Amino acid sequence: MPAGLRALGASLLAVGAVLALSGCSFVTGGDAQGSAGDASAATSPAPDAVGTARAVGPLKVAAPEYWVVEATKGGVTHVSAGGCPKGTACPGFDVVTGRAARSGADAVYLPKSATCPGAKALHAVAVTGGGAATSAPATVAGTDATRSVYALSCRDASGKEQYRAAQVQWSVPGAPGGPVLVVDRWAFEGLDARLEAARWA
Repeated sequence: MPAGLRALGASLLAVGAVLALSGCSFVTGGDAQGSAGDASAATSPAPDAVGTARAVGPLKVAAPEYWVVEATKGGVTHVSAGGCPKGTACPGFDVVTGRAARSGADAVYLPKSATCPGAKALHAVAVTGGGAATSAPATVAGTDATRSVYALSCRDASGKEQYRAAQVQWSVPGAPGGPVLVVDRWAFEGLDARLEAARWA
């Protein structure tokens, strides 16, 4: 792997370590910092959508070199940051299709194995009270979507909350091949702009 990609992966892990140690979360910030935050992030100035158009589930997205797009399994295509050591909590996001996309359209999507952002794989639990913290119209690959932000409780093995984070979801019920749900807990940089500029594969 090129030294530049290794350095990028290390810097992404360092961000996660700082979050875990400081108790901070990706709750605020516009698209320049990532996708998480309030609905205003969707209209914040976005970085250039640089990268090669690559298939990510049913989407073709301008993906930077460090994206690792995994094979679709059970209707879920996972994208992670390259250079992240195997077996650790790696920054990434999911593109969900099929039954899971339909069931998560109006609710937080949290598989049993979901972890919060940070160096430690803290368990992600939806904050009691349900409901999205914010919800606003959005566009994914030219199709109407809803962008929702959910609050997550990040808990250790004993169930004690260590900090809170945000999960951003783009629900696209009218996607050409059926409903699509994009799920981001790591505030992946520029994801709002990349999804808006994407095309259907």
